[in-house]
Amino acid sequence: MLDLEDIFGPDGPLAAGSCQAAGGVAEITGVGVLPADRRRGLGAAVTALLAAHARERGVEIIFLSASDDAVARVYARIGFREIGTAMIAEPPAA
Repeated sequence: MLDLEDIFGPDGPLAAGSCQAAGGVAEITGVGVLPADRRRGLGAAVTALLAAHARERGVEIIFLSASDDAVARVYARIGFREIGTAMIAEPPAA
């Protein structure tokens, strides 16, 4: 697994994400990698680091949403498991 130093290039971060926690539950969101730096494990590394940091702060449940099956496989490789399906409601097209 990559370390925090691996996600930085000479001009700044190559990947980023965020984690919001409340009451022992956290959600990892906004994980992204610059297009030129994809397929190097950076997204998985950022996600794993965010999860580890949440655990260190006492978070017991961590969840996230995968944008597609390929991303879901990345999350599964670092220890997440599928427990349900997310849904979205959008206003009807005008």
